[in-house]
Amino acid sequence: MKPILAVLFSFFSLGVFAQSQGSKSTGSAQANKPASNCYEEWYSVFKERGANPVANGIQEAVVTIRNGNYSECFMGRVNVMDGKVLGRPQVQKMDGTYEDWGKDVSHKYFNTDGTRTEEGNSLLTITNGMTGEMVLADGDIVRAFFYQFVADKPKTTKKAPSPSVLIKK
Repeated sequence: MKPILAVLFSFFSLGVFAQSQGSKSTGSAQANKPASNCYEEWYSVFKERGANPVANGIQEAVVTIRNGNYSECFMGRVNVMDGKVLGRPQVQKMDGTYEDWGKDVSHKYFNTDGTRTEEGNSLLTITNGMTGEMVLADGDIVRAFFYQFVADKPKTTKKAPSPSVLIKK
């Protein structure tokens, strides 16, 4: 009788161990799941809805940085004057404070005398609630989204039901 109980206990223990290992592998498969592309999410909202003109002054923004399919999005603020970005964006720290963003833009946006090229100036213009895409010195691409100025979601048109629902005989 004892050997049968020992065998049953072994099978039971093996079954519990296998189930717990299966749960762990499922969890790690989800951990390896690619993260969503926050840049694409923000870009889609602004392309679909549009935005109101961005007011002068320091404005809250989502600052995105991307390279290929990889992107990261940070809370930040940007100084705006007459529909253009002035100076560097600042990014928000976890304690709520802001610091200058230490990224450098590509040298291709500057003339030999240090002034911005026409292309560099045009990328600072805010269109549809977004800045232009500017290449950084390390090859990443940066863009800011002024989320507080996104236009209201458009109202959808109500579809008509079938005639049998509306017409009663």
